[in-house]
Amino acid sequence: MKTGIAGLDTAFQAVFKKGNGPRIAVFAEYDALKGLGHACGHNLIATSALGCAAAVKQVLESSELEGSIEVYGTPAEEDGGGKIIMLKQGVFDGLDAVFLMHPTSAMARIGGECASFTDFEIEYFGKSAHAESHPENGINALDAANLFYQAVGLARQQLRDSIHICCILAESEWDIGRIPDYARLEVEISTMRAKDIETTKQKIINIAEGMALASGCRVSYKEIPGYYGRMPNAVLAELCREEMLALGEPMMEGMPSDAGGEDLGNVSRVIPACNLYMTLLPEKKISGHTDQFRELAISDAGKHCLDISSKAMANSILTLYQNPKLLKQAKEELKRRQEEEARYE
Repeated sequence: MKTGIAGLDTAFQAVFKKGNGPRIAVFAEYDALKGLGHACGHNLIATSALGCAAAVKQVLESSELEGSIEVYGTPAEEDGGGKIIMLKQGVFDGLDAVFLMHPTSAMARIGGECASFTDFEIEYFGKSAHAESHPENGINALDAANLFYQAVGLARQQLRDSIHICCILAESEWDIGRIPDYARLEVEISTMRAKDIETTKQKIINIAEGMALASGCRVSYKEIPGYYGRMPNAVLAELCREEMLALGEPMMEGMPSDAGGEDLGNVSRVIPACNLYMTLLPEKKISGHTDQFRELAISDAGKHCLDISSKAMANSILTLYQNPKLLKQAKEELKRRQEEEARYE
């Protein structure tokens, strides 16, 4: 076991290897929410990964199967993207497949596509002046910000329906009677097609620069990279679904998409990934990041979620050790999806 990997104090890697079989990982998450605690169920994500790995290790030790089972502790999923940092530093190099369970409500499912997103911080710098006696000496940064906001709203008509731009005027210190010399905006682009991020980013930059020219301000913009959407894998999804059904858990058909985003998405674009969503409340849909969800995660429903998901992921991994052809098919599917996305316009 190694700790502090990729320069992250709370990241870890735990490996049990037997022979030369496939290298398969289970991801643990454990960051809580400020003021709410584990209202996203990351306590269950961490423990399901450990339960899965412990079961796989036990079978490897007592059978003829060969393979490597690896648990990666991946911090800061909610804000910071620990998996992305670890991916960029080569921590996951050589893995054949990855699994992760996330608790949910309503019927259990295997996650399909999810949103890609990126953020921008845009600042306008003008020149202050007395708004009544010498307004002609001022350059109004707030005007530039308002022009930007309106231009983004007008640009939405020419965007695909799957592209969303959220924009807010962040707090700044303005006084009545003074031409504002500074304004800051925060912008988020989200889309179900990762490739749309690049073209939409350029639109935002063009608008930011255009409104600076129109107002006479100087503009500065900084991208704060977000997460790329999941690239689903039907081979791994169907394998895990069958294991869930065998354990008596009803499952949605297909791989339903999610509007949110997560840093597993970046990993799924280079390594075949299965994102299992195990329910805490099968009879209805409720929101995560709430007190209700947190309490469910530490109830008997949470224990059931942990038990079923650990077993389903462990059984899926053992099947992959037994049948490496499935891993080959999963990698071929990933390559095909990568090529399809590259052709997307």
